[in-house]
Amino acid sequence: MTPVILVCSQDAELYLLLAHILRREGFEARLAASDDDVMEACRSANLCAVVLDCAGWPSDIALLCALLKDAGLPVGALIGGDMRKQHLRLIKAGLDEGITRPLSPSKLLAFLHERRQHWEPIAPTVFPALADIVFEPNAVVASGKRVALAPMEVRILRFLLERQGQISSRKQLIAAVWPDPHDVGKRTIDVHIGRLRRAVADLRNLRIRTVYGAGYTLEMLG
Repeated sequence: MTPVILVCSQDAELYLLLAHILRREGFEARLAASDDDVMEACRSANLCAVVLDCAGWPSDIALLCALLKDAGLPVGALIGGDMRKQHLRLIKAGLDEGITRPLSPSKLLAFLHERRQHWEPIAPTVFPALADIVFEPNAVVASGKRVALAPMEVRILRFLLERQGQISSRKQLIAAVWPDPHDVGKRTIDVHIGRLRRAVADLRNLRIRTVYGAGYTLEMLG
């Protein structure tokens, strides 16, 4: 499977140039021009890494970086010389690599090739004994119905399903699901669980229940 690099940019010329370079290096480039595009890509593509073009991005780029890091994705950013404060905020948000402009293709490719060494495409996983649930890289299929999910939500649901009927504490979820658990707060878990609960609400045989003071449990309904 070809690793997909999400390029978040408002600059079409830059994207076309990067797409050409990445294609020659064995990557597939995908463009995101808004926060909605980014969230859709996280749900529909098996992403290897994300490249943020900070120039002219229409929303808070540091907040977007934090959301991508929460989703477990490596993030690099193209940063102009006048973006020192923004660079600091990106670092605090978990940025993996800052690439200053003028852009050095070799530095960008070094970052991406390093990430590819640790990237493993997520193969579909089937739980035949549990209502024919199938996990795809960016979705879950239950009883023939497909629900798109962000990669982090897929990992959370998989963990809860593997522990079906048991209570999973926030600490256990963080340790099992996040690549770097040290900077993950309890509030982050609650936000992801809320999104996941809404996403699977239409699946009649799945329910994520909050156990007050203890954590979460996934129940299979009849």
